[in-house]
Amino acid sequence: MGKAFTGEERDKVKDKLRREGLVLLAQDGIRNVSIRELTKRAGIAQGGFYTFYKDKDEFVTDLVLLRIREKTDLMLETKEGSLEDPVKYISDILYREGMHLKENKAFNNHVSGSIEFFAKRDEPDNGEGREIYRNFLRKLVTYWEENGYRVECDIDGIIYSGVMGAVMFSNADLIPEEYFAGIYREYCDAQTKRYLHVAPK
Repeated sequence: MGKAFTGEERDKVKDKLRREGLVLLAQDGIRNVSIRELTKRAGIAQGGFYTFYKDKDEFVTDLVLLRIREKTDLMLETKEGSLEDPVKYISDILYREGMHLKENKAFNNHVSGSIEFFAKRDEPDNGEGREIYRNFLRKLVTYWEENGYRVECDIDGIIYSGVMGAVMFSNADLIPEEYFAGIYREYCDAQTKRYLHVAPK
């Protein structure tokens, strides 16, 4: 039987599991994350993991959602930088995040099995990740409109452009390094211009 955690201990242990999990995910990829190594790093018994999560899939989904929330919250804190050129701002986000994940083994399909993980269940996060991105983009659109722009934005078009980008960078090892960045940059620019139109009022 696992240790019974107090409420405060639960919060601390869960945060430790998440932080160590993010490190392992980046280092080893989804397929190779070890619950044994994770709980060792978090300082709890291996069985204690199941106090917090049903299985590894639920844990990985929680990590992905955590990163989405953290990144979108940070981008909203610095949204003033988007006013100069909102379209470029969104294109740069798609490009920057994609290129970052390209280097992250958690999303390198060859190492991680990321496509397999996300495809084996139709909605591994029940659509929560997309809803976080929708709220992020809605807040940006409102901000731009409050600051002198007329905005037409197909929010789901931008979100699914990001999803398609994820398919590209999760299999980036299929494309020679000297071509990938340029191809992905053009993709981000074209998709953003297709789904986001901004003009002064």
